[in-house]
Amino acid sequence: MILKCPWNRFWSITINAFMTKLRLSHPSGVLRGRIQLPGSKSESNRFLILKALYAPEMQLSGLSDSKDSEILQQLLAAYPNQKELNAGDTGTAMRFFTAFLAAQEGEWILDGSERMRERPIAPLVKALSDLGAEIEYLEEPGFPPLKIEGRKLKGGLLHIDASLSSQYLSALMMIAPSLEQGLELRWEGQPVSMPYIYLTAICMRRMGFKVFVLGNEVRIPAQTELEFPKPIAVEPDWSAASYWLAMAALAQEAEIYLPGFRQYSMQGDSIVSQLMAPLGVDQTFIGSGIRIHKAEPLPVPAQINLLDTPDLSQTLIPAYAAKEHALQFSGLQTLRIKETDRIVALQKELQKFGQECEVGKDFLQLKGGFQASLQSIATYGDHRMAMGFAALALLHPIEIENPEVVSKSYPAFWEHCKVLGFELEEL
Repeated sequence: MILKCPWNRFWSITINAFMTKLRLSHPSGVLRGRIQLPGSKSESNRFLILKALYAPEMQLSGLSDSKDSEILQQLLAAYPNQKELNAGDTGTAMRFFTAFLAAQEGEWILDGSERMRERPIAPLVKALSDLGAEIEYLEEPGFPPLKIEGRKLKGGLLHIDASLSSQYLSALMMIAPSLEQGLELRWEGQPVSMPYIYLTAICMRRMGFKVFVLGNEVRIPAQTELEFPKPIAVEPDWSAASYWLAMAALAQEAEIYLPGFRQYSMQGDSIVSQLMAPLGVDQTFIGSGIRIHKAEPLPVPAQINLLDTPDLSQTLIPAYAAKEHALQFSGLQTLRIKETDRIVALQKELQKFGQECEVGKDFLQLKGGFQASLQSIATYGDHRMAMGFAALALLHPIEIENPEVVSKSYPAFWEHCKVLGFELEEL
């Protein structure tokens, strides 16, 4: 049975959830307003798994309304009675739930979308198998669908390849307290998205777990009897905030307030404010939120390494291209196995604006030539392609194909565009 997401709930009556194209423009180029961003998808998904494993009665507030988080909640609601489960195109749900099921007694089949069947999961499956789980590939070895025979796992010392995804490590970390011997997790190779490993550790510590991260190692002892804290509030999503920083960079004037952020956030994507500074954008913490505004641009670096924060690539690269800066973005190797091959997608869409790009296995080099014009942006089933390129509408009207893809992480994005003065026309 495939779990279905109620797409139409994400859209107001003014926007057709299944429109094929949306024309986006901004008559003044001036952005002023207040936007309440969705809860962090990364925090939400971690707390949902931890709650299900250890503290079913714990209350969570500010949860993400993304498709990803909704599918994870559907999976958790269907467990344990439904034996055939589907994570759709949600990589986080596929990886987190694989580890979740492997540590429970029972047998399940876990599948995903066609694209999910092309996204590797072998390092996580091998790690869980080393811990004693029985997991079988039902079709292509190394990829979903999976047959999972879960059981009580002993734990102990475990080695894992962390070069493809930090989510493998996070998935193992979250089941670690339930293992008889806890878990000593060591990774090989250069880990990608390291801030997300720290985020997992922080989420677990907020619930009272002992988690030790040092060098290339995480140690989590067995812990079963804890007094869990009062309700946990999820911080707004910094990757969602990144789109408004990019828009401020391309706007004539900008004064945008985003409430609810912590001054010292553990979300890795919070570094976006520093990465946008060369484009003349700054932020100031006011009360419990941030004010985004124009500022004097800082020098543009020759290279920006996004190994730790690859999800920012589709926000940063179009913005830097539109400002006609020539520089290299590196550390992009994981973009090849996302919702689409994001490096190829970025190159194809930027070329429509005359932007010259050189690409490799793990980099994209901007070489200049950008010219704002009316172009139709293909989104490749990828939410970040739609939102990352939306900022270009501040320079010239553009068209976004299949705009409903934003529901994966930020369902209210187009409505928030309207709040800040964008004009939207369904085509």
